[in-house]
Amino acid sequence: MNVVIAGGGTGGHISPAIAVAEAIWKRYPDTSIDFIATPRPVDRRMYKQFGDSVHILNPPRIDRGVLDIAFLPFRAIREFFAVRKLLRELRSTVLFATGGYPSFFPVIAARSLGIPSIIHESNSIPGRANRLASRFSDKVLTGFNSAVSGFRRGAIYSGNPVRYSLQKYDRGYAREKLNIPDGIPVVLFLGGSQGARAINDVALGAPENVYVLLQCGSRDRERIIEESSDLQMIQVIDFIDDPALLYSAADIAVARSGAMTVAELTWFRIPAVYIPYPFAADDHQKWNALEIAEKGGAIVSIQDSTDAAALWNTACTLLEDERMIQRMKTSLEEIMPVNPADTIAGIVSSSAEEGS
Repeated sequence: MNVVIAGGGTGGHISPAIAVAEAIWKRYPDTSIDFIATPRPVDRRMYKQFGDSVHILNPPRIDRGVLDIAFLPFRAIREFFAVRKLLRELRSTVLFATGGYPSFFPVIAARSLGIPSIIHESNSIPGRANRLASRFSDKVLTGFNSAVSGFRRGAIYSGNPVRYSLQKYDRGYAREKLNIPDGIPVVLFLGGSQGARAINDVALGAPENVYVLLQCGSRDRERIIEESSDLQMIQVIDFIDDPALLYSAADIAVARSGAMTVAELTWFRIPAVYIPYPFAADDHQKWNALEIAEKGGAIVSIQDSTDAAALWNTACTLLEDERMIQRMKTSLEEIMPVNPADTIAGIVSSSAEEGS
């Protein structure tokens, strides 16, 4: 089985690509897997471990409308034939695409070669690129139940895959490694790779009896380092590709609700207060968060109507209610009883067999 995984441009597309690759190798160790990525720095960083198996292509954006292709016809045609050539050279038996504009041309190239293709939509509201690409794919998988109805053709709810390499550590071990004092609740703040100023500002207002782990993002780091220099109970951390220690140490999280953040917090059974990014396309972060909240695994706080004092009141009330935290953890276990990456690996394998 020669698998090609197309996923790039953002960590939200790369993380599930790596998760599914790890699951395929765990099931089928002899599988050949290649990746199609973009020239963006995040692709270079996250795919670095895979060396020559990563192939860089630079497609025009089609998720902003078909007119973008109309203004760039030569790039679109060139990209299509470049991907087609690559798939033939790799002798691909199946294509798995994690969505977004970098997946569109691999999917239509696979269709032209008779190679089975599978698209995975990670958000609760399908993006434009995935809706277009789904017309050429053989299967559509979704990370949220609510996304199934967003496709014209039948889609299958699979859940969002989480990397096996994100190891669940013992809580005490993780806290020791992070130099967190004993006997104090830990709140993890996550604003994504670029950071979120609104979330960072809330973290700086933490009460004295709470320890804060703040993954602040690159663009706000200098300010946060300066403003937190006199605070003893906050640890500022750069964005990292392997946050397993942070997840393992946390009692609860305050976070944006991008699809992969939600999936990883669900997998680690961390009750969360989600503050959706209000300018996400189609407001999909709000709907991501609401799907988890409606099942009892999270609380949703809208950014425009929440101040730091109100959010900390919610967080501290949650920390003081052990039964509530346990109920939320049980809900998270029911939402994601197994890692969806393994389910997807099985679907990829069966599609390869069907196409052979």
